[in-house]
Amino acid sequence: MSRPAIRSIPLLLAATAFLLFLSGCASSTLSYTEPANAQKVQISKTIDKPRDAVWAAAVPALGKDFFVINNLDKASGLINVSYSGDPHSFVDCGHISASFSNLRGTQNVEFDGSARDANYTQYKNPLMVNLHRQMNLDGRINIIFESPTPNTTVVTVNARYVLDRRLQARASNGAGDSRQDEVSFSSNGRAAFPEAGVTQATACVPTGKLEQDVCKHLTRAVLDD
Repeated sequence: MSRPAIRSIPLLLAATAFLLFLSGCASSTLSYTEPANAQKVQISKTIDKPRDAVWAAAVPALGKDFFVINNLDKASGLINVSYSGDPHSFVDCGHISASFSNLRGTQNVEFDGSARDANYTQYKNPLMVNLHRQMNLDGRINIIFESPTPNTTVVTVNARYVLDRRLQARASNGAGDSRQDEVSFSSNGRAAFPEAGVTQATACVPTGKLEQDVCKHLTRAVLDD
């Protein structure tokens, strides 16, 4: 019963030697371009309607879109909504270029730092390391309704961004590892993930689209009402 295992040893050694041979002839590069500073976005909108009318139109409009309503407090004029999912449209985390070469050829990969999924290979002597990188955004948005005059409503939108980055690494010798990091920042803010092995530090800023989308949805809903 033990013979198949004994016969498999030379095959295993040959495969390991071949992987080490490929790794020994390998090289890789990784470059990162940081995002520009966060653009100052307009997060307040004045609507020429009473606050009660704006509020009445805003609540169902937000519920129909991709936001989840967490809290409503009409007395204080506060609505809290959230978004969870792909961060790419709402966050700029710069741009990453990765290259890996061995006897089989060269693999060049480019992707935005805020891409939800990315795969690339790097060389960490003496091994090839395949990386799977995932990003997810949990955004919390406070919408404040104020009435400076009886027939005017000012809607202010403030967002809190929580970015989750997950890295899974698989080396050519079969060893695996994983890491998870989280950063947070507010509208017009900035934060950076730490360097993680063969992954460089990554800075992130909001694009402003999340706040602008909320303002657009509310304005459209009120005007259509």
